Amino acid sequence: MRIDSHRFGTLELNADQLFLFPQGLIGMESLHQWALIPDPDNASVAWLQSAARGDRALAVISPRAFFPDYRVHIGRRDLASLHLTTGSEVYVMTTVAGHVGKLTTNLRAPLMLNLDRRLGCQVITNDDRPMRQPLPTAASESAQPLPTSQVRAA
Repeated sequence: MRIDSHRFGTLELNADQLFLFPQGLIGMESLHQWALIPDPDNASVAWLQSAARGDRALAVISPRAFFPDYRVHIGRRDLASLHLTTGSEVYVMTTVAGHVGKLTTNLRAPLMLNLDRRLGCQVITNDDRPMRQPLPTAASESAQPLPTSQVRAA
C-alpha cells in the first residue's frame, strides 16, 4: 500500500503494518486504517498516519512515559472492538497538541491498540482526567505496552 503523506512523503506499507480502527477516531470517524510511524527526531513521539488521507497525522505518546501512574478506567463495552484475549498486549497512547514549550496530551480520550490483532479504538475514560494535560519536558523510559491486567474496565 502506498500512502502519500504530507509529513513523511511517500510511505510504502504492507496491509499488516496498519491498525484498523473500526469506529475511526473522534472527529475522524470515516478514517479507519492508520499506520503508526516513529518520529525520526524524538523517540518519545510517534505519528498515527491515516492510510486514506495523507494530510491526517496525529502526534501520539505513551502517557506512562510522562505520567508513570497513569491508568485507564473504561467500561468493558469500550474494549469489545479490540477482540482481546487473555495475554493480549494493549498499548495505550494519547494524542499531543500545542507547540514546542507548550505541549499537552489528552489523558481523557486515550487510544487503545491491540498489538496482536492490529486493532485500535479511542475511548473516553470513566474518570476526571484532563483533556489538556501539560507535558513535562522529559519522558521516563517506561513506555511499555500495558498488560490487560492494567487496563481496568468498569
